[in-house]
Amino acid sequence: MFRVVNYRRFIFALAFLTTCAVILVFHSKGKKNLAELLLTSETVDPGERPPSKRREPMEIFFIESSGHSCLTARQACGIESAARANPQAKISVYVQNTPVNPSWPETYQDGQDLSNCPITRVLLQKMANVRVVQENLLPHLQDTPLWQLYTTGSFNKSTWRPFHLSDAVRVALLWKKGGLYLDLDCIVLRSLDSLNNTVGTVDYSIPNWVENGVMAFPSGHPFLHFLMKYMVLAFEPDRYMSLGPETLTEAIRYFCDRDDDLLIDQWMFCWHRSSIFIQQSRSFYAIPGARLNAFYQPEFDPADWDMLHRYSFLSHIYGSGHGQHVPPGSLYAQLAVKYCPTSFRLATETSSQF
Repeated sequence: MFRVVNYRRFIFALAFLTTCAVILVFHSKGKKNLAELLLTSETVDPGERPPSKRREPMEIFFIESSGHSCLTARQACGIESAARANPQAKISVYVQNTPVNPSWPETYQDGQDLSNCPITRVLLQKMANVRVVQENLLPHLQDTPLWQLYTTGSFNKSTWRPFHLSDAVRVALLWKKGGLYLDLDCIVLRSLDSLNNTVGTVDYSIPNWVENGVMAFPSGHPFLHFLMKYMVLAFEPDRYMSLGPETLTEAIRYFCDRDDDLLIDQWMFCWHRSSIFIQQSRSFYAIPGARLNAFYQPEFDPADWDMLHRYSFLSHIYGSGHGQHVPPGSLYAQLAVKYCPTSFRLATETSSQF
């Protein structure tokens, strides 16, 4: 037994030292050089890679990683809109079942079932294709490169743990299961069945900024494996976005060998004979964060309504989790009335506001 314990300690110590050495190279020699090194060593054993295929029926999933006791009406709205627009899809909501930050007032109690929350209970009754999975989300990182963040202790140092957990788990689930990941602050406007091997760009001060709020890939896609390895190297516990859009954008550039601008609204052919399609901004993020007030004005601009319904699969609602007031005539409220009427009605009946 003593020898087994010592052997395990040796393995963990070796993994930790190896990771530290690689990270040192990452910061001393530059991201591009190390990314190229990762690519040349990116030879995943076919026996370790899940079969790369699109599941039927389509699987859509959301992640709630904060450990709060109930879904908000706005989160329920995102789920309901996806279920209504994609009635044949299987929709899963993965929910962290333990408090991530014990100091937060609204956290789970031992044994508390999310389905006991009124809005979740009604949602599950109305939407037959929705299921809620309450569990510890961290084990989803096992058997992926991202598990190193836990075994080396790096993840426990995170000052943005709910966000880092969500960023990591969504990629691990896509790698293992495939499907379509959506942020909870999206309102889905139409069927998403045509989306595959795709992410979306958003108008931002940095050109070709790719968001990770909508990601559709089959299980075992080679890019996802490279992305997870790159995320391990890019992780900084004190940086909110170190596992998010910035890292995703960089990983796509390296994986698809794009020193210049990314190709938008067309296929990019990348390593391992794989491909990625980057949607134009209006597909998912037609109203970017810089214009988030457009969702909350007392009266919405008809041009925004027309643009969303003409060009968008869904609308990512920036600022929805920050308590912004939603007037009845606002763009956000009117989208909710049309695409998540049950969640909107319950919210306004119980608290007089959405």
